[in-house]
Amino acid sequence: MNNFRLITISHKTANINHVGKYIPAFNDKPEQLVAVLTHIKQTLEVDELLYLATCNRLTFLFVKDNPVDEQFLIQLFSMLHKDIPEHCIKGILQIASVFNGEECIKHIFEVASSLDSLVVGEREIIRQLRTAYDFCSQHELTGDNIRLVIKHAIPVAKEVYTHTKIGENSVSVVSLAMQEMMRLNPAQESRFLIIGAGQTNNLAAKFLVKHGFKHFDIFNRSQENAKLLAQKLDGNSHLLTELPHYNKGFDIIITCTGATDAIVTKEIYQNLLQGDTETKIIVDLAVPTDIDPEVVAQYPIHYIAVERLRQVAAENLLLRKQEMLKAQAIIAKRVEEFRLMLRQRRVERAMSTEIPARMKAVKEKALYAVFNKEIAALDQEAQDVLSKVVDYLEKKYIGIPIAIAKGVLESELMSQPT
Repeated sequence: MNNFRLITISHKTANINHVGKYIPAFNDKPEQLVAVLTHIKQTLEVDELLYLATCNRLTFLFVKDNPVDEQFLIQLFSMLHKDIPEHCIKGILQIASVFNGEECIKHIFEVASSLDSLVVGEREIIRQLRTAYDFCSQHELTGDNIRLVIKHAIPVAKEVYTHTKIGENSVSVVSLAMQEMMRLNPAQESRFLIIGAGQTNNLAAKFLVKHGFKHFDIFNRSQENAKLLAQKLDGNSHLLTELPHYNKGFDIIITCTGATDAIVTKEIYQNLLQGDTETKIIVDLAVPTDIDPEVVAQYPIHYIAVERLRQVAAENLLLRKQEMLKAQAIIAKRVEEFRLMLRQRRVERAMSTEIPARMKAVKEKALYAVFNKEIAALDQEAQDVLSKVVDYLEKKYIGIPIAIAKGVLESELMSQPT
């Protein structure tokens, strides 16, 4: 495994808000991305290349004989970020982590299993890793070595999720809030008022669309952001100043703004009800809260507040981190198995090319040099039979050392402690 090299920038080495700066601007332009990655592969003389970019990670897995040095890193990031000053490249080097050999495999297995994720236990990284591999494989950037890494990384991740509790219980406040809301069995025809169009409510919107809700009115200080969220939900957009005058009724409010005072006062809420006395659902994800405490105290409401959700999320995250030890034990075992499997694969590849060539040379020497006169003395029928026998023996003998070597390596693999 000595020729594996890995370079990564992630939330562990850089400010989470800055990681996106290190992902090249052409990341979402496939043709340009392929051209640059191909140029990197050829210029830096790497045999195989896997490129993975997410919102909080930039990772390269290379197969190359020589270790990664500073000059290699400078060339790599210069090709990713053209026309930026050299001192900026040097700054990138300070936050880039480099792994070699077996540590590369361990890191990829940890990434796939989400042990290295910003939120431990989130499964989205499996899809991202598989998509990244498919892209690089399709454009002939990878080869057999990286294929084997990914082929093993995905089952390792699934094993971690199956045999640990690392993915149990959501650690996202938005997910917890939506789960809490769904426990109240809201009708599919529920009318939603979405107050605020920031990241939190955009995440909630994905959940709502996925679960088939259809009736939305979005209120926000910025008309532009309100329209963007309304487009995702196929809903109506309004300025926040229109909220006190809204009179079309509602069933559920989801709110998250950056306001320092309550957005929904008792007076505003009374008007929103339009005389409706049914119990409503309010999901308040703002800090401080967007809903006036008097509203919660005086009206029939299922109130889902962010503070309690945060406490649950923290407890769930602690549980996931405790499960990391079990996950790391699984990964350590699978890395060792991968090491032995890779040895087996390389022996098989070497023998499958070397042995046939040598056997053919021995056969030709025997037929055309060592026993040439004796064979020439035979009649044509005897020569034909002899040729068939030699060809048969050649094919069978080729498989014997390969099978023996494979058996030895397999027994070594099976003898590893479980």
